[in-house]
Amino acid sequence: MTLSTQQWKNARAYMKKYARPLEQKLYSFYFEGGSRDDVIQELLSFQNEDGGFGQAIEPDFRLGDSSPLATTVGLQIAKDLALPANHHIIQKAMEYLNNTYDEDLQGWNAVSDKVNTVPHAPWWHFDEDKGHCGVQTTWANPNAEIVAYFHKYFPRHFRLTDWTDKALQELNDLTLPFEMHDFLCYQRLSQELSGEKKKNVLEFLISNVKDTVCTDPSKWNQYVAKPLQVASDPSSPFYELLKEEIQMQLNWEAENQHPEGYWQPNWSWFGQYENEWKDAETEWRGILTLNMLRIFRAYRMNSTP
Repeated sequence: MTLSTQQWKNARAYMKKYARPLEQKLYSFYFEGGSRDDVIQELLSFQNEDGGFGQAIEPDFRLGDSSPLATTVGLQIAKDLALPANHHIIQKAMEYLNNTYDEDLQGWNAVSDKVNTVPHAPWWHFDEDKGHCGVQTTWANPNAEIVAYFHKYFPRHFRLTDWTDKALQELNDLTLPFEMHDFLCYQRLSQELSGEKKKNVLEFLISNVKDTVCTDPSKWNQYVAKPLQVASDPSSPFYELLKEEIQMQLNWEAENQHPEGYWQPNWSWFGQYENEWKDAETEWRGILTLNMLRIFRAYRMNSTP
């Protein structure tokens, strides 16, 4: 099954009317020849004076202040835009991450306790006793991803070898199967490594991808790792292993697009901050719809554009 012309038109109409300006500009950039500078200006609205990202760029916590986790979201977008290491957005973000490294943690806290003062999903709640939010059950998320950005944008950092060794040790010590976000963080790290270290991380991920990804379509409405999350285009090192499941999911996603054109998040805030969740849900629809359209184009499973 392909994404029909009408389905694409419905998605475009939803993006133009309901998505955040950032995703609207990204849609225009990726599909309509829009300006990268326009995207950059929207991205800048989420970057704070300290160089970190905040302003609810990650819709599930409405924190204006910067956080390492939100900064990884900003850097994911910057990387997709192919911003160079000397771009001011990159330089400021890396300076923020450099300044927020925690010696005691040997890494970064995803969010600070300030997250508890704003509407947020329950898994982002900061536990004062544990010293971290609910998401941060292992070192991997977001630390492996942050180390990846130092490899890409600050490869001469004097501590990068130590941080990389820490990431590799944590990978070996992880309890398997992978939690999906841990897998994605190490996947992003593997993209920036080279030589033997890249080979070792990729081999580890490849050997465990089938145990991480849910291949049962009846469970894809639940909060699980789906094939296209780890193989968003055919160049993925996981594509051949998941080829059949990827085709199944492409068909499933085409069938499960909402008639209004969007893709729906498969999570909620469980009745907390209901008004704010409605805003976050709409923002997520725009983010997920943009991502899904990019995936359909990568797999040429659409009629347009």
